Amino acid sequence: MKPKYWAIGWLTIVVLGLGFLGIWVYKVDPFMHYHKPDTTKYFYTLDNQRSQNDGITKHFEYNAMITGTSMTENFKTSDMDVIFDCKSIKVPYSGGTYKETNENLIVAVENNPNLEIVVRGLDMWMFFDSKDRMRTDLGDFPTFLYDSKPLNDVLYIWNRDIIWSRVYPIAEARSQDGFAPGITSFDEYSSWQYENSFGMREVCQNGIEDIAKGKPIHLSEAEKKTIEGNVSQNVIQIAKENPNITFYYFFTPYSAIWWKNLVVKGDIYKQIEAEEYIIEMILQCDNIRLFSFNNRLDITGNINNYKDTIHYGQWINSLILRWMHDGKYELTEDNYAEYLETELNNYLNFEYSKLNSQVDYESDFYIAALLNQEFSGVQPVDLLGTNRENLHLYSANIVEGQCDNTCGIECIGNLQHETEISAKGYAESEEYIGATIEVENVDDYGYLTFYGKTLSTGSQPIVCVIDENGEIVGELPYNCYDIDNEWHQYVIDMTAINGKVQIIFGCEYEASVGRPEPVYMYSKIIMY
Repeated sequence: MKPKYWAIGWLTIVVLGLGFLGIWVYKVDPFMHYHKPDTTKYFYTLDNQRSQNDGITKHFEYNAMITGTSMTENFKTSDMDVIFDCKSIKVPYSGGTYKETNENLIVAVENNPNLEIVVRGLDMWMFFDSKDRMRTDLGDFPTFLYDSKPLNDVLYIWNRDIIWSRVYPIAEARSQDGFAPGITSFDEYSSWQYENSFGMREVCQNGIEDIAKGKPIHLSEAEKKTIEGNVSQNVIQIAKENPNITFYYFFTPYSAIWWKNLVVKGDIYKQIEAEEYIIEMILQCDNIRLFSFNNRLDITGNINNYKDTIHYGQWINSLILRWMHDGKYELTEDNYAEYLETELNNYLNFEYSKLNSQVDYESDFYIAALLNQEFSGVQPVDLLGTNRENLHLYSANIVEGQCDNTCGIECIGNLQHETEISAKGYAESEEYIGATIEVENVDDYGYLTFYGKTLSTGSQPIVCVIDENGEIVGELPYNCYDIDNEWHQYVIDMTAINGKVQIIFGCEYEASVGRPEPVYMYSKIIMY
């Protein structure tokens, strides 16, 4: 009998152990497969689109959603919510096909009767995909999270990697000092903005030679059938079946260099003929609003907006939301033929070699600052202009005739730091030198731009934005600038900052230099 009792005992232990693990996974539910995240107890990191998007779509509260490929990853739902007066989620599928995106939209419709608005990018390089194409080259697709087969859930609740790489870290984090429950914001989710650099030096390091136009290649009947299957099944059908939802579709605005490659191969004719065919199909559906920004050559032809030939910065995503809400660049029965003719002429006759002389902005966000007036409708403000009532100087001077003949702030002092110090800590020290500028309301402003240069060896800028609660909400990273006597361009992203702020401009010097008088000059301080 003893072996029997041993077997029963071990079986009981195994069953209890598996039961405990299953309940643990169900309770924490890192992929939100069973329920919405418990953000009162745990912190959920959103970082796995194909495993988490289905749960987000099924269990979150929203009436609007943003979806598409990596072209939609830099959208900010905070922009969407304000512009469209809605509550939105973002569920992108990096590299995902039209079918993959559409499958998730079907889930959204089936699980959320409150859905009213869908914003979706239509990647132009995917026009010619087959209707059932899936990205099998991106690793195993977690189908067990998507289907309705409960037996498949064993691959989730008793998955070693999920238990030890997801559930355990989420649960263990609660015991750490300073723990705060919550979830990754949709502004941050999947955004690659801060991981990349932009401009010609990144997109086309070897420059562009004079090009020869390729022999024209036109759209074939077989390709038209493929397009019809793809677009009908994965773009139009969902809209036809849900007339109560407004679908905002847009052609993803690739750079002029992407178009150059089509011109060289002769494929530009086929591409635009495919676009024409798709436009004519989509315009038959009343609850789809279709947009294209390809004829904004100041956007597509300014490579400062791109990290490669197709991926644009988050400021373009923000503008896209504004344009679509305002009905700008919408394609209609009345204007699409003229739009296509202009598009073809624009890129056939574009002087691509001139991109070689295009200036790469030292700060990638400078182009974002320049475009923010179009986004917000607010004029830029020179913070060292004629009205200086909110400017306060401490061991600093206003000096005329600085960068581009604008006035500047010269900081002179004796502050030395052996180690990194925050700008706020610096400003609160008794040795503070520099200037503070108070701004009553920065709600409509997105970027603080300025130029700076050292006037003594080892002098370093120290700049931050402090809100009404005394918290730093924007700051130059410590010791990440060029320290020399040439003007350098800096931008602080303030798109997430609201209300009254105090902007601090200071100066310190490297301890290794041993010089007691750091001198640093700021100039051309503009808020966009």
